[in-house]
Amino acid sequence: MTGGASLAEWRHNWHLVLLTVIGITCVPTTLPVYTIGLFVTPLQADFGWSRGAIQGAILCSTGLGLAGGPIAGWLVQRIGLKRAILSGLIGMGCALALAATISGSLWHLYLAYALIALIGAGTSAVTWSCLIAERFSASRGLALGIALSGSGLSAALMPRLVMLGMEWGGWRTAYLLLAGFALLIILPLCAWVLPREGQYASGGTAAPLPARSGMPLGAVLRDRRFWLIGASTAAIYLAVGGLIPNLVPALGDRGLPLAEAVTIMGILGGAIIAGRIIVGLLIDHVWAPLIATIILLPAAGACLLMTSDAGFAAYAVAAALLGAATGMEFDMLGFLVARYFGLADFARIYGRLYMFVAAAAGTAPLAYGALYDHLRSYDIAFTLSALLLAVGAAGLLALGRYPVDPAEVKAV
Repeated sequence: MTGGASLAEWRHNWHLVLLTVIGITCVPTTLPVYTIGLFVTPLQADFGWSRGAIQGAILCSTGLGLAGGPIAGWLVQRIGLKRAILSGLIGMGCALALAATISGSLWHLYLAYALIALIGAGTSAVTWSCLIAERFSASRGLALGIALSGSGLSAALMPRLVMLGMEWGGWRTAYLLLAGFALLIILPLCAWVLPREGQYASGGTAAPLPARSGMPLGAVLRDRRFWLIGASTAAIYLAVGGLIPNLVPALGDRGLPLAEAVTIMGILGGAIIAGRIIVGLLIDHVWAPLIATIILLPAAGACLLMTSDAGFAAYAVAAALLGAATGMEFDMLGFLVARYFGLADFARIYGRLYMFVAAAAGTAPLAYGALYDHLRSYDIAFTLSALLLAVGAAGLLALGRYPVDPAEVKAV
């Protein structure tokens, strides 16, 4: 690919990358994970629920991505990317507003978070990744890295938005503020900017998308690389998906005040953004599994650091390393799907792999919360995260070389 091809891609599609940065702040997997930690204390105070029970809400949102991923892929095929994203944002906003009405019954909380996953499925990472992957080839890694860095923006911005809502009127106001952000800011912006199907841009001169080539879904499901990517991704998301939503209460247990814990979450969010962009740039030129390993192993060490009384500065460094690993994974997943399997069935393949993400990220917070309730400490859980990150790195290294032709269907 030439530099001219890369420049042409950016000239046509830069605004879609920027839109994705903003839109990805409101997806069913990232928003609940990055904010649930701030709701733990007020929900405990109001209803007497345990930390593990409250973190179980993540199983209902992120975990139901087991269904949400394939739903998103199906929606893209049936009604197109734009309608899928708009419908998902409406569902997401309504579910967040419903969360503001919960009473003392724990199942009310679980229902609200389940609806975030199901009726918000259209605005998942599956649809946003498809939007970018099919419009970039020469600089796909960088484009995905920048576009999906919005999850880092979510980690940095949304906890502060929740804190603002709590200062204004408590946790119910915080949920309504999140709903308003989705419905009154992100939704109108997407309706205006997202292109019609088959176009590079909304309005102006339409340009046809490049032809899609690659492996069909059936062949991919018989390919060992699909299962390696899935298992490795699951290991990584078990690690970070359990750690991140428990990070604020864990730091509080170490004696850090809430303001410092939220600052560390902001550092983690900034590292997610930086990690996505830097990794995205690198994987356009270097074998992606090698880059992943270089990021994941220091993050494993950071998990072990979190088990010690290291102080604010050390925790901030650890959060930065964990943020880089967290930031790497979403754009890495989309890049690996396109590079190993092509674009012909991208949305459905990504949707199936997203089931691994959902299963891991959905069950991990509940498991970590349960471990805390039993042991009154997060040390064992954080040590387990270190091991899982190392396992994920090993699995990605086992993928082998990229196929010369992504349309090849022979498993290697």
